[in-house]
Amino acid sequence: MASKNTFLCFILALHIFGNFKLNIIETLPIESYADNFGIILDAGSSSTKIRIYSWTYGPENVPAFIEEFYKKFSPGISDLDVHSKEIEIYLREIISIIEQELDIIPERWATIPIYFMATAGMRLLDEDTTGAIMTSVNQVLSDVDINPFMFEEGNARILSGEEEALFAWLTVNYFNNYFASTSSLDDSLGLVEIGGGSAQIAFIPEDPIYAGKMPATIAGREYGVYCHSFLSFGATLIAERIAEHLIRENPHAHTINNPCMLKGDERNGTLNDKIISMVGGGNASLCESVLRHFLSPADPDMCSPKPCTIGQVYQPPVKDRKFFTFGLTYYLAKDFATITGDDSLTWQGLRESAIEYCGKNYSDVVDTLGISPKFASRNCQDGLYVPMLLSALGIDYDNVIVGKQIQGQSVKSWSVGAMLYEEERLRYLVFSGNQV
Repeated sequence: MASKNTFLCFILALHIFGNFKLNIIETLPIESYADNFGIILDAGSSSTKIRIYSWTYGPENVPAFIEEFYKKFSPGISDLDVHSKEIEIYLREIISIIEQELDIIPERWATIPIYFMATAGMRLLDEDTTGAIMTSVNQVLSDVDINPFMFEEGNARILSGEEEALFAWLTVNYFNNYFASTSSLDDSLGLVEIGGGSAQIAFIPEDPIYAGKMPATIAGREYGVYCHSFLSFGATLIAERIAEHLIRENPHAHTINNPCMLKGDERNGTLNDKIISMVGGGNASLCESVLRHFLSPADPDMCSPKPCTIGQVYQPPVKDRKFFTFGLTYYLAKDFATITGDDSLTWQGLRESAIEYCGKNYSDVVDTLGISPKFASRNCQDGLYVPMLLSALGIDYDNVIVGKQIQGQSVKSWSVGAMLYEEERLRYLVFSGNQV
């Protein structure tokens, strides 16, 4: 095994430092030829997204990534039976897809790292289920008769929320050319990401970091990034928590008024064999009051270390750091037409638009404005929640940039940052003489 790893390190060192070349063949099924390749399997709750990256080295020895291939493979791995061969069959199909894309260079497959990274959906499952899934994944990807790509211990894992935040931060700052310049730490962008299940914040603070520090080394320079993931603070789970809170506040009621839902909207559910009807109240002021219940900081005496932002969560002050946010916030602001030409968001305009929107009738919004029934009431809740969340995190609205692109690059997910982080780690191992 040691001799095999030594050989792989030797081959990896050759292709990393540019001496390992193949002839360019016109039938290569990817867009460009590069010295290096890596594979990320982004295992979400509803699908696994296959991403193949290539790269050469650009300014300051920072990798210049190209996403050569992308495919969404459904269903999510958590939907499979862990006590059967379903996971093996599932991963065999994914490996087959990747092999077809890289079929012109099979002699290099053993030097191309593959990573299986699961996110918030998997973190919400019980420990026995996640343990069984990850055991199966590791067994399959470790089998060289199934997986010909480079797979080492630790290449398959469930990302912590903080890892996901760090990778998203790396992605945003990579696209902003921060690592390929002599910029100071003050030039970095902070990140706020609001997903369905969780919300992440990541930034380099001016003050020392007492907790939540996630170091990353890019092109020989180390960055100390504060990262925190607020599990269950994503927009979808906040909607569920609002409903649960209202039910606890009205334990004997069969019909409950939800101020964060539009008037005319009604959802039925069952709790302890009792049918509960949740009806829209369309009251922005009361909705903000409910949201404040989740977003208020703890008493300072309950914070250690200090200061706290939400609940007892420590966070160093953000001060004048500029932040980038995308995804939900971008599409919400676009719906409310509150994005300016320079990708700034008029936060007061967003809140005012949300307050006005919350007063509308559900059927009018769906029939007249053409809003999807799925998101009709959610736009009311989210339009109020997003500004309140950023305010709770201490972020100055004037320092927030919202968009779906940075420097013309589409910000889709954390995966570019994950590839950058892992590639730099591998490069360090080879350079330092440690085994891969």
